Amino acid sequence: MPRIDFNNVDDVQDFSPLPDGKYLCRVAEVEEAATQYGDEMWKLRFAVESGPHRGRYIFDNMVFSDAAMKRVKLICSRLGLDISRELDLTAALIKGRSCYVTVETEEYEDQEGNAKKRNVVPFAGYERADGAPAATTPAAGKSGGGAEDDSEEDLPF
Repeated sequence: MPRIDFNNVDDVQDFSPLPDGKYLCRVAEVEEAATQYGDEMWKLRFAVESGPHRGRYIFDNMVFSDAAMKRVKLICSRLGLDISRELDLTAALIKGRSCYVTVETEEYEDQEGNAKKRNVVPFAGYERADGAPAATTPAAGKSGGGAEDDSEEDLPF
């Protein structure tokens, strides 16, 4: 049996959801897992970095399925990764990076039917922390594959 000195363990403070809003966060942990359908998934734990809720955590998932790849792209761009090219994405690439994370409160029922509340991150609930605009992929036609016609002469309005 382990010997534990509980004098060195902090008391539980509060497990209630964070107030709805935007928080500066750092990716504190990335746990690799799989969805119930077998898709690769990363469980993200964001540590709130400032304000009265500093030290609290926000949880979200990145699912690597075709249907969820737009959100993976969005999260990676908001974390400051260059998404304009192919990328060998690893947990180490995003761990420690910062961004703003927006949370909302959602009500749900637990397994016993009790009403509960939890934080959820909306689809586009991420913003760059450095104030830079989100990186985007090059526009079609601007990659050297042909000239792009910026003419407005043929517009019907």
